[in-house]
Order: sequence, then structure tokens, then C-alpha cells
Amino acid sequence: MRVTVGDLVRIPHLRLALFAGGGGLDRPVSWAHASDLDSVHDWLAGSELLIRNGRTLPPLGADQARLLRSLADVGASGLVIGEDPQTPSLREELAAAAEDCGIPILVAPYSVGFAAISRAVADANSRDDAARVGQVERVYAAVRDALGGVPTESPVARLSRELGCRLLLLDTASAHPVDPSAPEPEPAMRAAVLAAVQACEGKIPGVLRLPSADGTSLAVEVPAEEPALLVAEGLPSASSDTSLLHHLATVAAVEVARHAMALEHQRRVRGELLAHLLDARTDAPTARQELEAAGLDPSVCALVAAQHGDESGQRDLHLTLGRRRIPHLLLRRDPLLLALLPDDPDVLLTVRNKLGPAVLLGASEVLGVPDRLPTAHKEAMWALTLAATSAERIARYGDDSAHTVLRSIDEARVVVDRVLGPLLAYDAAHRTDLVGSLDAFLNCRRSWQRTAAALNVHKQTVMYRMHRVEQLTGRTLATTGDLAELWIALQARDLLAGPARTEGPHSDGRAAGD
Repeated sequence: MRVTVGDLVRIPHLRLALFAGGGGLDRPVSWAHASDLDSVHDWLAGSELLIRNGRTLPPLGADQARLLRSLADVGASGLVIGEDPQTPSLREELAAAAEDCGIPILVAPYSVGFAAISRAVADANSRDDAARVGQVERVYAAVRDALGGVPTESPVARLSRELGCRLLLLDTASAHPVDPSAPEPEPAMRAAVLAAVQACEGKIPGVLRLPSADGTSLAVEVPAEEPALLVAEGLPSASSDTSLLHHLATVAAVEVARHAMALEHQRRVRGELLAHLLDARTDAPTARQELEAAGLDPSVCALVAAQHGDESGQRDLHLTLGRRRIPHLLLRRDPLLLALLPDDPDVLLTVRNKLGPAVLLGASEVLGVPDRLPTAHKEAMWALTLAATSAERIARYGDDSAHTVLRSIDEARVVVDRVLGPLLAYDAAHRTDLVGSLDAFLNCRRSWQRTAAALNVHKQTVMYRMHRVEQLTGRTLATTGDLAELWIALQARDLLAGPARTEGPHSDGRAAGD
């Protein structure tokens, strides 16, 4: 049996005096925790005795009562207030709250150190050490067996059975199980997790309390690249302390790492599939079969190109998508990340949130059939270029843009061939760059001097090149209509070219950091 609050009052050398809440003197005490935080309840699991400096106690009665009620909400055993020359008066509201909640309030003399109270609790509970050591041994036996081979059940499932409770290993953001094969939590529990995470704005405290059918469930953060929570439902009261919960979180971290390795293997295999599809190295029937095996329906999928995304976000995007049950194929072709995903605005938002606010995203039209992927790739490149001019930094092929006169890839290609074709042919044959000189001339607002400086050539050279442009294209740079046509053709050329791509060692399906 654990020591109770009443047992501590009866220890002579502690000289603890009861202020209020005598009806709770039989409350067991698992640990004595000293803290002056106003939100200390976020770090208690239940049955702890809170010790607090008197000088940090709120002076107003309503605030004192609110502090005590927050301790009652988490199942604390009692409150010890260490007397101090600057301790405010203990108010009637505090006493009334103590009686109402059944939480004892004890006053410790200034001469009694908090360490003495903590030591008394530890010594009195020493007979429970063997049981606690046995619990911890079972926890790490599960870790040892998991690392030593392929276990018959997951470490978390095993500990659920051995501890007589239900342990859930959930993704923090979506509240889906980290293990795709694990059953989903009850809708009420999933909603409670999402609401609690949102309430603390993603900054998980030491212990997160969740309402459940069996009372209050406890959750702790699991250390991992992608945030996860371990939720304990029905944990025996004798085991409900933060130390055991964090031991369990260590076991959960091992399981999270195993699932991350499985998702990484899956990402590599599916990245190779996407590379084959983009390069038209897979026949249509086989492609459809493999896409269906990956959970992707070509009739509702689109290809997304991402540029300038956060490196860690790109590295872990497959974990985010896998945890949220979003089927996907990912392929890194520097400097771009390509993803075949369900054509859903929420999915695109998930990708943007993971890759960061600086990312540019371009999405193709719906794929339709697998052998349309090479065309979808061009569409995504087109959209990615347009995304750079969009306030949202996201564009979809076919959306309205500043280049609405160019409505499709085929139309852009026709414009380039018709207007710039003679220049491109001349440049290829004579190793010149009349097209680049024209682009610079228009960007420099048709200033001979500024264009010469930009190209690092003489002014007469610029004039000669623009004369050759007029001869080859049959257009006059002094005519507004001809200028507009040349400008649109240059924009079409840039859109068709898309972002610069560097072929390198990461163009084989590997993610950044591989």
C-alpha cells in the first residue's frame, strides 16, 4: 500500500498542518512533486503530492481556488504550501474548494525543506519498488525482444496485454494509428486527441489528458521524426505515473522507428515505379495493376511537382502521407520532388504544410490513364512555373493565370515554333543566342545601353542582333503588335522549359539525404 496524505501528516519531523480538505487524507501519494508553475497540472499523471512555495501562490481567493481545482481535475493527492515570509493569506475560497474537491491542503513550516517531504514519500513507498521494477523490466523486455528478431506481436500490443490496459500509438496530427494494420481508435477517442493537440497548438505537455469512456486517458509524446502520441486507456491506478508512461514512450519509439523503416522501403520501391511510368518504361496494363496495388486510381490522381521545399519536409513527406493513409508515389529528381497523389485540395494542403511556406507546387490535370504520365509531367512543370507568380505559390494546369493567352502546352509550342522558330534554328546552326539577346532587350525596356551592359557587349552589337531578329522573324521591334507577339512567344518558351533541372545522383527515386 502506498503512503497516504494522512500518513505524512502523522510523521512528526515534517510538522505538516492541515489547512483544509480533511476528507481527502486517505488519498494515496505516489510521488512528491515540487513546482511553482501555474500550469503544473500538465506535468502530473495523478496521485502526486504537489509542493509549492508560498510566495508564488496567487493572492486572490478565486485564483487560489482555480489552482486547486486544476489539481483535482488531474487526480492530484494534495497540495503542500511551504510557508514563506511573503506567502499571501490562504483565502476562504481556497478552503471551500479543498472541501468541495476532497483535496487536502497542508502547510509546511519555513524550516522544513521540500527535500524532506519528498524523501519521506519515497521511503514510505519503498515497499512498492519491487512491483515498479517488475513493470519497468517488462517494458524493456518488450524492447529487447523487438530488437532481437521478428516478434509475434508488436511491443505496444504486448505491453497492453501485460499491463492490463489499452495502449494506442497514434500519429499526432491525424490521430490515425502509426501501424497501418492496427485498428482505428474509437471516433470519440480520435476526436479527443485531435481536439487536445489543437488546444495546445501542437506543443504537447508532459501528460495530455483525454476524456474516454473509462474515465480519463493519458497520452505522452513519443520521440520520433514525425510526431506521435502514446495513449493509455484504462491504465491501473497503481501504474499511473509519469515515469512509467515515459518508459512506455521509449518502447513506442522503437515501434515507430520500425514502421518508418517499412515506409522508407515502400517509398523507394514506389519511387522506382514512378520513374518507370514517367519514362514510359512500363506497359499500360502493368502500370495500372501496380498503381492499384499502391492504392492509386489513375482516374482521380494528379502529378504534383514541388520546388524549394524544406529539406527535412521532403525527406519525411512519405511518413506524413503514410500516417494519414494517403496513397502516393514520390520521386526526387533534383531540384524537384514529384508526387503522384489523389487529386484533392486537402491532400495538396497537407503536402504544402509539410514542405513549408517557401515551396512552389504545380499540379497536372487528372491523370486518367497511366500512360498519360509523361504528358502530366509536362503539365505539372507548366503549372510549377505559373506557381512562382501566384500569391498562394500553388498552381494547377489549366487554371487562370497571367498567361491565360497560352491555354495549353500544345498551344504554347505552336506559338514558339511560329514566332521564335527561325531564331531558334539560326542559333542552333550558328551557335549564337539571338533569342537570349531578344529576351534581354525586352526585359531592359528596349534600352540599347542597358541591354549592352546586361549582355556585356558593345551597344552596336545589340543593335546588330536586334536587326537580325527583325530580319529572321519578319517582325519589327518598333511595332506594338509585333512586340507583344514576341513577348508572348518568349513567355511560352519559358513555360515549356519549366524550372531548371540538374540530373544528378538523386534522379533515381531517392529522397534528399539518402
